[in-house]
Amino acid sequence: MRNRLLHTLEVASVGRSLGFAVGSRLAGELRAAGHTPDDLGYLVQAVCTAHDIGNPPFGHAGEEVIATFMARWMEAEGRPSGLGLDEDLRFFDGNAQGFRILTRADGYRERGGLKLTSASLGAFLKYPWDALDPRAARQGRAGVKFNHFATEREAFAAVTAACGLGGAHARHPAVWLMEAADDITYGLADLEDAVELQIVPYATYEALVAPLARVEAGRLADEDTEAQKVALLRSGAIGRLIGAVTEAYCEHHPRFMAGAMPAGESLIGLCEAELRGLFRAVQDTNRDTLYFHPRKAEFEIGAWDVLEKTLAVFLEACTAVARHGFDDIPSRPRQALSLMQDYHPKPGFSPSETIRCAIDFVAGMTDNYAAHLAARLRGL
Repeated sequence: MRNRLLHTLEVASVGRSLGFAVGSRLAGELRAAGHTPDDLGYLVQAVCTAHDIGNPPFGHAGEEVIATFMARWMEAEGRPSGLGLDEDLRFFDGNAQGFRILTRADGYRERGGLKLTSASLGAFLKYPWDALDPRAARQGRAGVKFNHFATEREAFAAVTAACGLGGAHARHPAVWLMEAADDITYGLADLEDAVELQIVPYATYEALVAPLARVEAGRLADEDTEAQKVALLRSGAIGRLIGAVTEAYCEHHPRFMAGAMPAGESLIGLCEAELRGLFRAVQDTNRDTLYFHPRKAEFEIGAWDVLEKTLAVFLEACTAVARHGFDDIPSRPRQALSLMQDYHPKPGFSPSETIRCAIDFVAGMTDNYAAHLAARLRGL
């Protein structure tokens, strides 16, 4: 059963292979720019390592909880406070939180964050716009998918300028490779984890993945255990997908370089029809059997209770600082600030930056720590 760290390492491994494969096909173009295929592989590996760094506790369910809570909080308390808070505090996306972590909130806090290269930061921007941009909307809901908050506006502008990102769809070309590596990895890994958890039988896994991996029944029979068969099928499927995605990228390379490919496209969606259909069958099975499974539903319902409690406590503390400074705040907010450690607000922070500290602290928790802390804050 995979945790976030293992998923990240798998995506990084696939991303490095994919970056090197594309780089080898474009070696002449890379050499002219002073780079090698290895450089592209390492770049994609680096950004894949960072791709989920902004995900809050409980993953995408946690994103929804934080966004919904902050929208309500802004309406009830933020706007009436008179603090002139950034309007995008009512939105939350792990991609924007990740960019904030990389450039500001962690590492050298307020002094460049993790100090990554411009290429790495540019390749992190899956959705190169802010929450108020119409492109951030999904299914009629504003501010769902975006890559920077107002507090990181200057960092975003510096990165896009340094990378020369332009065109109607100003994405760094390596974003497409990172995104494909993630799609390949979690598509296969989710189904494999479902087999391990006995949600999906091994026979279903084999029926779906063997055609994708092009592994013959005789070769599969040579393996002694189901775990060995799964490993063989997984490696074969990943290898084939890397090859197909490499072909698709190279075919459309001029459009990626010109920023002419819409962000809604995917490299797997640009592969040949048979492979697309086989991979879609895996994704459909994951959706139908896993993403609405009772275990997942219980997990996501619990996320609301845990995150609403922690956000309420630490937003109260940071709001007190934004209104009164550090010298004239009540005991409970002061105690909450002491729990925030490196994430507590500092003198000189703007009101919006001060409020973001509460979100940084909660969004940076692990699932287990968030649940533990929520229980302790209730006196349990």
